[in-house]
Amino acid sequence: MTSNNDKRGEFYALSLTLIEAWFPIFAFFSVAALGGLHAYFYSLSIAVFFLFVYWLVRGKQYEIRQRSAYKNLALTSLYITSLFALTFIGLQYTSATNVAIILFLQILFSYLFLGKNQGESLNRQHSVGAVLMTVGALLVLFRGTWQVNIGDLLVLLAAMIAPIANAYQKKSRAQVSAETILLVRSVIALPFLFLLAYLFEDSPTWQQIQLQWPWLLLTGFLVFFVAKILWVEAIHLLPITKVNALYAFAPLMTMGLAYIVLQEVPSWSQVIGVLPILLGGYLITRKH
Repeated sequence: MTSNNDKRGEFYALSLTLIEAWFPIFAFFSVAALGGLHAYFYSLSIAVFFLFVYWLVRGKQYEIRQRSAYKNLALTSLYITSLFALTFIGLQYTSATNVAIILFLQILFSYLFLGKNQGESLNRQHSVGAVLMTVGALLVLFRGTWQVNIGDLLVLLAAMIAPIANAYQKKSRAQVSAETILLVRSVIALPFLFLLAYLFEDSPTWQQIQLQWPWLLLTGFLVFFVAKILWVEAIHLLPITKVNALYAFAPLMTMGLAYIVLQEVPSWSQVIGVLPILLGGYLITRKH
């Protein structure tokens, strides 16, 4: 029988999936105009404003004195910042559809990295799922040639980092609230992002930033504020692998949105590759 916590967790996971499907689309425009790191920095700055207000309204200030949570919060910030920095930079070199498909591979890495910790064993069903996801990933990454796009590799690395980041987020959520986790990790990330953007990208003008404010606002508010609160709550209430399974609709939605909004026509390798990836994800997360 499904508990109320399970129902809440599933609702959160499906809701964030609807938002996350738009993430590569929103970020595509700001990344093209400002650069990956600058787009991430300004989007996250907007998110910090909303997170700080929400944190104050929720009265979570006392949690900042929870010293036992500092280690997990610091590691969460490190891995999450690395994950999104790689994704934003990768968007400069690859398509929004590829980003969505490759990020979904976090299900494979989540099982490979965390499966044993969750008491799972790699049975035949899981092995078939892992093989299918690997074959699908190769089709998407190589696109019919033996050359790999650097953007795809950066996003693949982000997908590898995701399970580790989520594991520390889950530990942090057992100690403090979702709003404290998101605010702390974002505030820690901002100065490092600013420095990296200053060192490795041309600084955009204020006029360029103003022209991108709708996309920065949508990314900052919906993706880094609303969706991330839903994500932290979902992985607090449900196993990470189950949340990832419910996230399976996102790549297909992004593929459709990219076609409508960006006129990105899916390549044969994307269409063929996404099918074994989704089927493999289902097999890996399905109970024996």
